[in-house]
Amino acid sequence: MEKSIRSHIGSKYHLVGVKFLKDAAPVADERFKRPKKPIMFCQAVRKAADGEAFQMQLEDEACPSAMVALGFEEPVYIDVQPRIDPAEVKTVLIGPYEEVPDPDVGLLILNPRQAMELSSIIKGFQSQFSGSIAVCGEAAALPYMEKTANISFLCNGARVSADFRDNEVILGAPPQTFSDLAEKIDILSKTCGALCGCKTSDIPPRIIRSFGKIGFEKSTDYFFGKISGKNIRIYLNKDFNGKLAYMTLHLPIKGDAKAAEPFKKSVRGKWTDLSVTYNVGDIGVELNTGKGLKEFIAQIVEKVQV
Repeated sequence: MEKSIRSHIGSKYHLVGVKFLKDAAPVADERFKRPKKPIMFCQAVRKAADGEAFQMQLEDEACPSAMVALGFEEPVYIDVQPRIDPAEVKTVLIGPYEEVPDPDVGLLILNPRQAMELSSIIKGFQSQFSGSIAVCGEAAALPYMEKTANISFLCNGARVSADFRDNEVILGAPPQTFSDLAEKIDILSKTCGALCGCKTSDIPPRIIRSFGKIGFEKSTDYFFGKISGKNIRIYLNKDFNGKLAYMTLHLPIKGDAKAAEPFKKSVRGKWTDLSVTYNVGDIGVELNTGKGLKEFIAQIVEKVQV
């Protein structure tokens, strides 16, 4: 599951698993060690994203806000939200998702583009944030209590003390959310990612005419043509509701070629294959009329260096 998600968005970070335990007895697993000195929960999550694992109890937590948000302690003077309520947590396991037994919550560090890509697959995420108690509260406690995914834009503590970068956010979600993501990504990889599309005979004639207007002809499962001297194949695929929603551009180039993300590159003999998939609704293209189609393709082709 983790491999599918990370591969799809090109993430260098592990999906982090978090388990909340009401038992104060140390977990008898050498992978989960107590910190040598108190650390912040967000610091532990950051380290877990790089492959480390921890078990933390109240005395291991260095952030007073996290003590309340994670359910170690009840708030004293004013209520703190979001938090685990009631405060019955004694031990928290934190580590790479697939190493944590039966995790309660998954956390994934993302940049905005990666968040956008996952959101389009899962039909959107909510983003409830306040700039405080972010990783512990908004990304861990809130998904645990409400059983829903949430994107947090982090807080100063996470960015300063845990080295979260300015271009990073964090997604917290129940395990089912990540299972659904992995399942849908696997389905997409068998369609868009495999350079195969819907049969052109099944595509509405008005869309076929749209491609014809810009000089593209139809093959069995793709359209082919030339823009700026480069041969292009275009595959159309449906979303989970049966709507033509994805457009994959494939440029087979003889010799070496370069293109920045989000292009994917593969080499077969003397040929270089560059491909990129877009959600049609996100790129300002109208397939039924052809509006913006040629301009968008030309814009993408300009990014390829031969």
